Amino acid sequence: MKILHLARDEKFVPLLQRLFEEALPGAHHWLIAQSVRSGASFVQPAPGVTFRKEWLFRTPWIARDVRDADVIVAHSMTTIFANAIRHAPAAARVAWIGWGYDYYPLLTPLLGDSILPATRALCGTPPKDARGGGGFAAWWRGALRKRERRSPMALTTVASRLHTFCVMPTEVELLRQALPALRGTPHELPLFTAEDVFERGPAAMAGPDILLGNSATASNNHADALELLRGRIGDGHLIVPLSYGDSRYGAQVAALGRQCFGDRFEPLQQWMPIDAYNERIGSCGFVVMNHRRQQAVGNIGAALYKGATVYLRRENPLYPFYCGLGIALRPMEALAQGSGPLQPLTAEERARNRALIGAHYARERVLQAIRELPALQS
Repeated sequence: MKILHLARDEKFVPLLQRLFEEALPGAHHWLIAQSVRSGASFVQPAPGVTFRKEWLFRTPWIARDVRDADVIVAHSMTTIFANAIRHAPAAARVAWIGWGYDYYPLLTPLLGDSILPATRALCGTPPKDARGGGGFAAWWRGALRKRERRSPMALTTVASRLHTFCVMPTEVELLRQALPALRGTPHELPLFTAEDVFERGPAAMAGPDILLGNSATASNNHADALELLRGRIGDGHLIVPLSYGDSRYGAQVAALGRQCFGDRFEPLQQWMPIDAYNERIGSCGFVVMNHRRQQAVGNIGAALYKGATVYLRRENPLYPFYCGLGIALRPMEALAQGSGPLQPLTAEERARNRALIGAHYARERVLQAIRELPALQS
């Protein structure tokens, strides 16, 4: 059996390569999409890896790369991967592993706007020093990538070809409502393991600091969270990762945060190696994720595993998912109640969270989930 993986040169892919190879040795070939100007960044050249420029994925010639596949695994769904699937043999079974950005445009009519009022207002008036930059070439490259990633049409064109789809269990019915042509079998498949991801860095996240959000994207709803955190950070600092995403929006958040919290607001605007980042957030005993949509799954899982007290919005599909596992969470609404510093979970709740997260994302459980992918079953 030949399993062909469609993926971009992303930081999560090397771990997925190792997991799939360990689960099903010798069956895999990875077809990696690269932008015109980039070389290999995360995925390294190897006998089982073929690099193709994005433009070629958009042409009928991509059929030559997919014609021998028994199974195709799409790691996210974009228009270029959808085109490759349309040119694959009719008998090839297709599995799609959702990454969030590729299907949330379809869920927005069901979940509502992902951006809350204060953040919407912040986005409406960019600061002067955050406008422009990069020239026409940079703008054009960014526009092409955004169009590629945000288009929900990719899924709609290949929904009927999907034998299996992998999203959060609490998103399955939402996705079926949004995409009636989707008849595939749902299958939960985590993109990481506790051993490979959650155990990196300090053994615990403990201390007075608060980690807010995971990126410089408006769906973090930073401005609304900052309003709720006024007078609640005690002796700690507010640590806000802003090195990934929209730099203009990140500059707006940094300016607002300094205005509200002064030197207790610490934006992380420069890229940091993962080990250095984990060390920096080790003092964050509290994690506030104000998303209305599923996002930052790895960050949240690591925080729960390391004993942090995590705040999520109830309408976020992650909230019922974690509650279904028995995880102790705090709802964002709790920040609007009472006053004074945030209160941590009990020692018993933190220990239980670690055990439950560790079991759900255990490496052997993830390997078994790969082996049991319905698309791999003849």
